[in-house]
Amino acid sequence: MYFFEWLMHDGRATTNYEELTKEAGRQIEEGVNISPIRVTQHVSNLTSDNFSLYTYSNTHVDVRTPNDEKRGLITLIPGVGGALLLCMLMSSLYYIGGYYISALSEADEQLNSLDYAFMWVIPAIPAITLYFYIKHVAPYLRLELFTARRLIVRFNRITRKVYLLRPKHLGGIVALDWDAAEVCIDPNMSELEGTGGFVMLGWDKETRSVRDADGNLKDDCEVTLVGKPTRNASELLAFWEYIRRYMEEGPEAAPKPAKLIGKFPWPWRSFMAVWRLDSRFIKTPALWVFVLVYSLLLPLIVIHAFGHWISLLLCYEPKFPKSIEKAGIE
Repeated sequence: MYFFEWLMHDGRATTNYEELTKEAGRQIEEGVNISPIRVTQHVSNLTSDNFSLYTYSNTHVDVRTPNDEKRGLITLIPGVGGALLLCMLMSSLYYIGGYYISALSEADEQLNSLDYAFMWVIPAIPAITLYFYIKHVAPYLRLELFTARRLIVRFNRITRKVYLLRPKHLGGIVALDWDAAEVCIDPNMSELEGTGGFVMLGWDKETRSVRDADGNLKDDCEVTLVGKPTRNASELLAFWEYIRRYMEEGPEAAPKPAKLIGKFPWPWRSFMAVWRLDSRFIKTPALWVFVLVYSLLLPLIVIHAFGHWISLLLCYEPKFPKSIEKAGIE
């Protein structure tokens, strides 16, 4: 779920920021990369919430990130492997221990050196394997298990801040200046280039606009991804325009969506997250082939959805600190 975000955060520790900035500037000059735009720049005549909002009020909106549905596989593969290793260890201790206790309790039963060797070797095999599992594999479980159920990006139009709600291993909670944000989006992109797209916001070190949850200044850059992946460029641009107008012009320019995203981990939501096809496909006959393909893959989809649901159950619902919850509220 958090694999891409983890790579971005983990890579910052070994990245030379000055060289990266120079390389990005060179690519923009050569036309290899697009130049970021400012938050005041108009990008579309349409607005769309893109079904990406958790909460909406006159003060702030909470928006999802693109990778919310991408969970379940780590839960199923490494998670089930770790559970099996633990079961093997407990079973071996139970049966070997029971056997030798029974043998020692009988006066006529003699244990030889081979018996004592097996007493240590048999439990040692799953124990050693579990040790290497915990050391090398278990850290990756934090991407889907025993962590926050979701990453939330809060746009507060009163404080003109963008708050990122993330676990500590992904950078923690930070407060960023809305006016200092750079938007990595091309207003002139083709419709195809917007397929599976999302908004990327960045803050340079030079802006001195990155603060932690306690308000302390951080000498760091920040990047966050915003919104559900879109189907085309028009949808992507309309979604960013919705956020931009909410922050720049107020709720009148970006009214509350008809439906917000629910947070309770109902099992059918996990199924729909893995299924990924919605009713809008019915209106496009050319895409009906995907319904057939997904139907053939239904057993695998159900297994993946089960892993997705278990992942949600084994995570906690994140909350902003009180200082951020009350920010901008008179």
